[in-house]
Amino acid sequence: MDRIYPTLSHALSLATVRPAAGARTRNAAVALGVLLTLIIASCGNEETDRQASATTTATFAWPTGPHPRAVFHIENKGSILLELYPELAPKTVASFIELARSGFYDGTTFHRTLPGFMIQGGDPNSRDRNPGNDGEGGPGFTLPDEFSPAPHQRGTLSMANTGQPNSGGSQFFIVHGDARHLDGRHTVFGRVAAGIEVADAIAAAETDLHGRWGKPNRPLEDIVIERIEILQPPPSPTQSAPADTHTPTLRSRLGPEPPRVFPALAQR
Repeated sequence: MDRIYPTLSHALSLATVRPAAGARTRNAAVALGVLLTLIIASCGNEETDRQASATTTATFAWPTGPHPRAVFHIENKGSILLELYPELAPKTVASFIELARSGFYDGTTFHRTLPGFMIQGGDPNSRDRNPGNDGEGGPGFTLPDEFSPAPHQRGTLSMANTGQPNSGGSQFFIVHGDARHLDGRHTVFGRVAAGIEVADAIAAAETDLHGRWGKPNRPLEDIVIERIEILQPPPSPTQSAPADTHTPTLRSRLGPEPPRVFPALAQR
């Protein structure tokens, strides 16, 4: 009767059983064959995953707009122009625009950078230049998750969160290298339209890798966001004015909030 080997550990166990001498060689050969088959299948699965990721990236159609845009003016670095997508994340875009217009981001820093992964900012705590509390701040309210098929690829603008559902606030990150493992875990709400070289320069800054003077991966040099300028798109032929991207005033949404800790984003 044919034997079925459902698991790799089962197959490996055959190599440690000591049956009669005549069967030992046959069992060892069978175990080796099953092991090689599983290894080949595993490699095939990884390749399939990579191909599926590439296909999703290639086939995803970013909304065509026109859209509101955000200009990040970075002290001594230059500017990054980002296109925002209300179609993908209307509440997140509206909140980001309101925070930017209110000056909430003025003087904050990119407090966490990992070359080839992402650069993170938007924490009001980063203004006080105390590296020990960077990454723990927020606007006083949280946002619902607005996941979409939009991929986390180089240049994507996405919302940081605590790892819990509906825990985004003000912190955001720009993807520096493709990070598809974040898809479905963070809200994508924009992408870089110009100035990716400025993001590259921020990612290349020397960091406190192990957190000797604060949080890990914080740039040793303060990389300050002087301000975020919001540019509304011109009216489309069917509109008499730009679409309203405002939400109720910040004060109406502020309220008691327990201290929140923003854990590290999952890394590859």
